[in-house]
Amino acid sequence: MKKVIIIGGGVAGFAAGTYLQFNGYQTEIIEKNVVAGGACIGWERSGCYIDGCIHWLSGVKNGSDLNKIWLDVNAINKDTVIFKQDDLFKFKFGDKSFILYSDLDKFQKELIAFAPEDEKEIRRFAKLVKKFQKVNPPCFKPVELMNLFDLLKVAFTLGGVYPLVSKTSKISPEDYANRFKNEALRQSMCDFMAPHYNLMSMLYMLGHISADDAGIPEGGSLGVVKRMEERYLSLGGKIRKGISVKKVVIDNDVAKGVLLTNDEVLYSDWVVSTTPVEHCLVDLLENKYHDKKFDMRLANEKIYPIYTYTAVAIKCPNTVKDTSLSIKIELDEPIVLDKEYKYLSFRNYGYDKTVKGADNYCVIQVSLHGDDNMYYYWKNIKNSGNYKEEKSRIGELFLSLAKQVYPDVADDLKVIDVVTPCTYERYLNSRHGSFQGFVHTKKGKSLMQNGRIKGLKNFILAGQYIVQSGGLPSAVMSGRFSAQRICHDDKKKFIEP
Repeated sequence: MKKVIIIGGGVAGFAAGTYLQFNGYQTEIIEKNVVAGGACIGWERSGCYIDGCIHWLSGVKNGSDLNKIWLDVNAINKDTVIFKQDDLFKFKFGDKSFILYSDLDKFQKELIAFAPEDEKEIRRFAKLVKKFQKVNPPCFKPVELMNLFDLLKVAFTLGGVYPLVSKTSKISPEDYANRFKNEALRQSMCDFMAPHYNLMSMLYMLGHISADDAGIPEGGSLGVVKRMEERYLSLGGKIRKGISVKKVVIDNDVAKGVLLTNDEVLYSDWVVSTTPVEHCLVDLLENKYHDKKFDMRLANEKIYPIYTYTAVAIKCPNTVKDTSLSIKIELDEPIVLDKEYKYLSFRNYGYDKTVKGADNYCVIQVSLHGDDNMYYYWKNIKNSGNYKEEKSRIGELFLSLAKQVYPDVADDLKVIDVVTPCTYERYLNSRHGSFQGFVHTKKGKSLMQNGRIKGLKNFILAGQYIVQSGGLPSAVMSGRFSAQRICHDDKKKFIEP
């Protein structure tokens, strides 16, 4: 029985391990943290669960290829409750506000009532969202392993919408927003996604939510990973936690195993790395191997930025009156970090009663979404020795604003944690504190890396960095793909669970 070492116990790592175990391999996952999950993680502070990842999980609707993968790896199962809230976002501009609904009819009516001067463009936008309900990534097999029948299946599935996907990939939300006359509507569209994302990314998310194919699994991010870990272990997989891989052991350009930080060597027939790609190339492979697609992206953060945030977790009574899932407000005075931020987001996690909330409390997360520059700001603060003080300042500032948004419970709100890009850098070894892959900008090229590193054998890349924009679907797809690639190279037929 051949052995595979998998670096990283997140969604991609567990997916790779599960499919490989099912196909007759012995696998062992090496996870640097004491709790598995990678970027899909949650943690506890002051008796409350804080979710560090899932906002929406696409592929929860029965029948799609992506849904089958989630079921295969037990991220969700037939008994998993999926939370779906109709009021997705409430945008507040002073005394005016409107709600983005998941139901497209309500979505359209609400926006027209708010900005009747833009009725024509609003109806066009709603039609675009509806078209993206049918956009699904080809996730059953890597493209390079597809036969003619597989390619025809993809063509049939995407043929009618691919030109639209390509076109909207080259448009930014800011560009598209110029079609609208209402200033508040324009601003909300510009600030709906994280910085720099293209229009296609926004339409894809709204399309899947409105098609009832996106939701939040009970237990949050940590619940997803716990279910995946149980599935992996039930198939005989092994995992080591709380220890890091120092480097990949290579002999004559063939991966032979890994060297751990305790100087123990683990030998294997294959090595799969699900770690952030920069960490993998520079540290694990000691900068000896390169990939043109990644080198280009790492060298140009303007066209290929990262996605990160500054967030404050606030303990909030479950009696709070405004239970909107997400609220975004226009600030009277901008918040200044690496730049001026004019909008602030609030997300209420009170919908999930299965996660821990001490004494009938829930968690509200207040966040600013940023890019590489936000990371540089916090990194400089940390290097100057003022990191704790600045985190405390931001915590108090966000708390004061939360009291204005939730006045009925203002006296009972309490800061329990502050998260910065440096948090994710430390926890994930990620580039500039990113928790996703490279942002898909309007000028950026799409990415579907084949998992291979030129000149290095018996080594496969997986994880969200090798698929455009990253995210959980990309991570789980890449884990499956890595197993299929290994089976192909070993001349083994890939067996479906």
